[in-house]
Amino acid sequence: MNWGALLIVVVYLAITLFIPMYAGKKNTVTNDDYTVGGRKFGTLFLFFTLLSTVVGAASVVGYTGWYYVRGMSQLWFILGIALSYCIYIFYLAPRINDFGFKHGGETVGDWIAYRYGKASRILTSIIIMIGYLAITAFQYMAMATIFVKITGLSFTVSLIITAIIVILHTSYGGLWAVASNNVLQGSITLFGLLILATFLIMHAGGLGAVFASAPAEHFQAFGYFTPGAAISSTLVFLLGIISWPDMWQQCYAAKDQKTLKKSMVLFLVALILLCGVIMLVIGFTALSLYPNYETPESILPFMIMDQFNVVVGALFLSVLLAVILGGADTLLLVSSMILHKDLYNSVRPNASEQENLRASKLSALLCGVVVLVLAIIAPSMFDLWVMSADLMGATLAVPILLGFAWKRPSSVAGFASIIAGLLGWVLAYTGAVPGDGIVLGAGFSLVAYLIAAFVKPNTKELPDSNQESTKEAGAI
Repeated sequence: MNWGALLIVVVYLAITLFIPMYAGKKNTVTNDDYTVGGRKFGTLFLFFTLLSTVVGAASVVGYTGWYYVRGMSQLWFILGIALSYCIYIFYLAPRINDFGFKHGGETVGDWIAYRYGKASRILTSIIIMIGYLAITAFQYMAMATIFVKITGLSFTVSLIITAIIVILHTSYGGLWAVASNNVLQGSITLFGLLILATFLIMHAGGLGAVFASAPAEHFQAFGYFTPGAAISSTLVFLLGIISWPDMWQQCYAAKDQKTLKKSMVLFLVALILLCGVIMLVIGFTALSLYPNYETPESILPFMIMDQFNVVVGALFLSVLLAVILGGADTLLLVSSMILHKDLYNSVRPNASEQENLRASKLSALLCGVVVLVLAIIAPSMFDLWVMSADLMGATLAVPILLGFAWKRPSSVAGFASIIAGLLGWVLAYTGAVPGDGIVLGAGFSLVAYLIAAFVKPNTKELPDSNQESTKEAGAI
């Protein structure tokens, strides 16, 4: 165990976590404060909270390993992610924000219930809970990978330490604590990764040497994918992110639609720069420096500690830990919101403000423990992430995308679409029917939605989701 590195990490985490937890305690009075920040978030908080899920485990640990293995073929996933966020910017985000102000929306299930009824809400919440607990486990695994490198402890023990930190931080302060940590760590990480990439390239002999050492397949768009697999990879995140509850949470938390759009445009630019450029370079550099590394998903923390002295390496890993913590906090919070708002409140709709706040914190504790179990038994980080996005995109993308724009489909259409998408996804994943889960599931979902829309059209009045919200809130 490297005691010097461990001391640096412990001190850094203690200092940086105190500020967000203080902010959480100071600003969290009601359950609305805990879940959506009182709908007062300005551009800065929104940008870094959105960025936290990208600058977390997926980018700083995952993408390094994925570029190491697949090269530029990994950009098919980036394309799907970028396109999905474009849909948010120009279509979904203002409508979600408007619904939040008019109807008190806090979760995906709130809108599903309003548009398609209670049965669809419960089914949606169960699907998202399954998917998001798995995605949060991905964050746990990334943090534990760094702890293993610093402490020399076993992966399981490191996962338990990770779970304790994430659960306490999330349950204590809610979205204010999460967002405060994201602003602090996100800004440090963006500059830190630029510096890290520069120094690693120098250690590898320059950018020319880095790219020259990579195999030819790493520079081919279909080097490790067939065209069909590339399209499927793009669709996984193009459709999967449509129902991601942390994205909806940020849309609900924005003080107005102008602020929301500005922060999302900045976020999309940062996403392309970070995941499409910086992490690609770091991944190729890792391949150049360590061409036969056995576990690519853990190569980033290994490379940092191997290429730098103890103090510098520990500081880099401390920042990575803190920013991944921000992503884990965000994901755990939305999972607990679903358990509390969509399921608990279905049983206790008249719970008091204090009962709801207490239920939210207990939900975070319960979800955090479930995530720990998933992280222990999971086969790999990447498999968890893709499977979760695949499931949610196959079942929920169609009723969400069409439900905001088309008034004809009724609650029957929404429920039938989700069930059909789930059936198609299960058939593909079990191998009962040949094909990709996202393609088959989304195809089944669309067909069921269209048939039900014409067989059983909607007769109730729907919300005017296109109207600009006039509610004002304080800036941050």
